[in-house]
Amino acid sequence: CVQEITQHSSQISRETRRKQDIQTTRRTMKISTLFVLKLLHITTNVAEGFFAPPIGMRNASILKAGVRTSTSPVISLNAASSGDDDVVLVAADPRYSTHGPIGNDDFIVSREGGATDEEMSNENILLIVTGDHIKPTDLEVNTLIWKCLGYRFDTEQKVWTNEEVFPKWKINFPEPPDLIGMQRIYAPEIDKPSLRANQKLVKSIPPGPNKQALFRHLKPLGFTGFKVSELTPSKTRRAQVANWILYYREELHGVSIEELKERRRLRQEAEAKAQEDKEEKGDTWKYPLQESY
Repeated sequence: CVQEITQHSSQISRETRRKQDIQTTRRTMKISTLFVLKLLHITTNVAEGFFAPPIGMRNASILKAGVRTSTSPVISLNAASSGDDDVVLVAADPRYSTHGPIGNDDFIVSREGGATDEEMSNENILLIVTGDHIKPTDLEVNTLIWKCLGYRFDTEQKVWTNEEVFPKWKINFPEPPDLIGMQRIYAPEIDKPSLRANQKLVKSIPPGPNKQALFRHLKPLGFTGFKVSELTPSKTRRAQVANWILYYREELHGVSIEELKERRRLRQEAEAKAQEDKEEKGDTWKYPLQESY
């Protein structure tokens, strides 16, 4: 009996150890799998520019809107802010909007003056929706729409001024906002101001044909829109910004604030009459328009 009990105990001990070994192996495999997936996630995001690199870098061969190469050594914040011509700024740097590179490729834009006909041409706008964050850069797209909104660049002080900005827009955004999300980090604590500004811009377009200005003006150039599977936050915002620029070009460019207000008064009267007719029929819905002027 003693021998049988001993053999049985040994068998139980072996079975227990085997189960423990299996659990340890499974736990190790799970940790390894999670680590690999996390590594792939980080690598993919960095490659697509979703994570902004350190404040400044030197001798970067490719650095656009937060994308850095492995050959770009990090320099200090003081060096990045010193005015060194060898420093390439990134989207997270406060000086990026005023000192970042623009107008170096096919996309036509400059910081000086207001938006020009060439900058707002269909061919130029097409580049916004068919390119990527490298050509044209998010900064170049932002710069063009800042000029459309009325911000003007002081070439001597190297700052954006708001004296000519649409009145209502200036109240909400005294400084030019990032309307695209140049850092490509979509966490709410970072992206919320950009998302809010973009939503404000979209809501400022009155209902009607200007809501579809992008497709209407760019279709002759071969633009066919996007598939849902192709859309990203950046592509969506670029398309919204491009549509607003076309609306601005067709309806607001070169028109005084007084004339725009008179147009609004007449439109509101017409809308009020139309709303009364709807209410008589039991339809009380009203479009949530938030104009910028």
